[in-house]
Amino acid sequence: MKIHLDLTLHCIETEIKRRHEEAISLYFKKKGDKQGLEAKLVLLEKAIQSFDFSYLRDRWPVLSGGHESRVYLTYDESENPCLQFENHCVRSAKKEEKDH
Repeated sequence: MKIHLDLTLHCIETEIKRRHEEAISLYFKKKGDKQGLEAKLVLLEKAIQSFDFSYLRDRWPVLSGGHESRVYLTYDESENPCLQFENHCVRSAKKEEKDH
């Protein structure tokens, strides 16, 4: 699964949460492919739980919003959420993990 994230108007955190709310709304309105929406929701929820959004925005300015770069949320080889952009593949990183 690969979700294109539009960061032209807002940051990575806002976009992921916006896409999550959108998927929940579609799921309960019974519009679209339920199985596909469930898979999308799982990926988005994993990203919300595992990413340190402040760290991501500080480390990679493209994730702060206002950029035209293509950014995708997908899974890495271990089935963890991963952001792909500008030749980067950023895996989930909580504050505790990056401090080590």
